[in-house]
Order: sequence, then structure tokens, then C-alpha cells
Amino acid sequence: MRQTVSSEAATRLDGALERVPIIGIVRLNSAVAASKALNAILEGGVLAAEVTLTTPGALDIISNHRRKAKSGVLIGAGSVRTVSDAYAALGSGSDFLVTPTFNPEVVALSVAAEIPVMCGACTPTELDAANRAGANYLKLFPAGRLGPDYLRDVRAPMPELRVVPTGGISLENLDEWFDAGAAALAIGNALVAQALADRDNWKEMAEVAAQFVEAARRAAQQRATQSGT
Repeated sequence: MRQTVSSEAATRLDGALERVPIIGIVRLNSAVAASKALNAILEGGVLAAEVTLTTPGALDIISNHRRKAKSGVLIGAGSVRTVSDAYAALGSGSDFLVTPTFNPEVVALSVAAEIPVMCGACTPTELDAANRAGANYLKLFPAGRLGPDYLRDVRAPMPELRVVPTGGISLENLDEWFDAGAAALAIGNALVAQALADRDNWKEMAEVAAQFVEAARRAAQQRATQSGT
């Protein structure tokens, strides 16, 4: 029997992604830049963001920003690969976990802790297994090398899968991914560009975030209209 996280935290993540179906990925080479980048994309309207554990000071960034986050904003931990990583992320107060791969022990811990998890997977078997294990969302990675048609094909026999493509997402192809059935999109470098961080151009980063938010909302509304909901 499939177990999944059904909690206030999961409901909050669902609500945030229904309003703005984007997860910002903050992965930079300094804690100061990552903190400022997180501020910028939240200012641009992103409601859910992950700070990868590969970012220096990631746990402190999550903890600090979560304490001061506005209502409806969620800060999660990304690149969670092990149970040890998961415990550390939960200790920082992460609202959700994101994994690059399918580790059943990490998913089981998330279910037990009632913290939603977005589990990385690539093949149909991995996606189905992660879903059955209890993942709230499935991170299709690396999506950029697979393309929207791959997602469409995978979901044809498994339409219940809530898939979040990650990698290679841009303003130019965003609509294609939503048309293929993406539940939301996780966006890294196109949203949190190292080049902008290197120039301390947080204003432009916030503007880029606003463009992604508007495009994602428009795509979601169009899909809802087409489905008659």
C-alpha cells in the first residue's frame, strides 16, 4: 500500500505550487550569495525554493530564511542523498526535502516525519517506485536531456504521477513542459544565475523570477481552462 506524507506541511507545499508552480533552486558557491539570491527570487514571487546542501552554509540559510519567511513561502533542502542529509535538513527546519535520486530510506524518513519529499527519478520504473514508496512529487532529472515528450510518454500509463521536471527549464520551453503534464517546474541556473550573482545583480534576478512566476501562472491557468476545471 502506498504511504505518503499527508500533513499540514504537505498541504502547504501543494497550495504554494498550485498558486505558483515553480520551485527555485539555489545552488551557488558562497553562502552570502545564496542568501541574497534566495531573497531575490522570493521578492520576485517564487513561493517555494530549495537550497541545495552542496551550497556552503545551506542549513543555516534555510534556518534563517524560514524563520523570517512570509506566510505561504516554503524553504526546503535540496541534494538530500542520505538519511544523514535528511536528518540535518529536518534539523534546520526545512519545509520539504528534494533528492536527486531515489533512496527509499530517505522517503521513509520523510513520511515518518510528515515532511513532504520530492524524490529524484528518471526511468519509468524509478518514477513508479518512488511514487509507491510515498514521494509527494517526483523530480524528473535530468529533464533537459529527456524533453517534454518523454514526460508525456511516461505519464500516459501513469497519469497519477505528480512530476516536476528539473534541468534545462527556460522561459522559452516552460509552456511545453506544462503541456506535457508537469505538476510544477524546478528551475536552477535560468532563475538563479551564477553570472548575476557574480555581479551582485539581485534586482535583475528578482525581475527574472517575476517573469518565470507570471509565465508559470499563465500556463497553469491555460491548462485549467482547457481541462474545464
